[in-house]
Amino acid sequence: MDITAFYDIVENNDSFMITSHIAPDGDSIGSVLAMTLALLKIGKKAFPVINDVIPKKYRFLPGSNLIAKEIARKYDAIIVLDSGDIERLGFSKELNEYSGLIVNIDHHKSNVSFGDINIVDSGASSVGEIIYRLLEGKVEIDYGIALNLYTSIVTDTGSMKYSNTTAKSLKILAELVDKGVKPDYVSRQVFEKRSLSSLSLLKLVLDTLEITADGKLASLNITKDMMEVTGAMDEDTDGIINYAREIDGVEVAVIFKESEKSLIKVGFRSNEWVDVRKIAEVFNGGGHLRAAGCNIKYPLEKAREIVLNTVKMHMAEEYRERCN
Repeated sequence: MDITAFYDIVENNDSFMITSHIAPDGDSIGSVLAMTLALLKIGKKAFPVINDVIPKKYRFLPGSNLIAKEIARKYDAIIVLDSGDIERLGFSKELNEYSGLIVNIDHHKSNVSFGDINIVDSGASSVGEIIYRLLEGKVEIDYGIALNLYTSIVTDTGSMKYSNTTAKSLKILAELVDKGVKPDYVSRQVFEKRSLSSLSLLKLVLDTLEITADGKLASLNITKDMMEVTGAMDEDTDGIINYAREIDGVEVAVIFKESEKSLIKVGFRSNEWVDVRKIAEVFNGGGHLRAAGCNIKYPLEKAREIVLNTVKMHMAEEYRERCN
């Protein structure tokens, strides 16, 4: 990780696109906005670009009104955040058509180091944590930047409940609270608001719950019909997988979501001993030790059969390794 090179790029260039993956979450949106506001603060031209809909619950974040979709122009540099590869960014053209200089900042172990400069720390809780370290002592972290960084970290650690929560991330959160961030305010915006359509969807999805592998594997389905009949949005599916993961005795939870282009989006979560990133990588996906995902081009029932059999195989292998 050549952090010095990153500072040189910022100092020696004027215009920056800051971007992240489609289906954006709190870490991607919060980190994009924190970096955008920091660059604007030091007099740079900064353009946040995310090629997807920004969920309503993140529109309270300072700078969210600045986010645009793909812009046909040239930039001195592109800063890509929270994305293991370029394909997840959703651009219609090759990224190097927008700039000849790409900075890749990420915390996924599966990151393929696609940038000219790669700052990848798989030990960080979130990209927000990495950006905090990059900005600390270089740019004044005001309330707007702090709120975005706090949201980035708190969402990717599941409100400090996930195993990626460390002493370092907790210390950073404390520093951000000292900047004026109110944890209860962020919690209400991000975790404690549900639309009626999301509850209607949840009811239908929970009816699909199946538990196998001696109670260690739980799965759920979200069909296009469910989305249509409830009027739910994609953001209304956030967190549903946790209802399966939190069942007593379950080690791995899997959720299958029908999407456009005959794709099934598959999400994986684990609790203690299964590395779900390895399972996602079998299907050209990726992610983290306890949270990962992939896309699979099969009808729902076939996708369930293939994926769940693969999960069971990995669970058996990892269980044997633990016992040896």
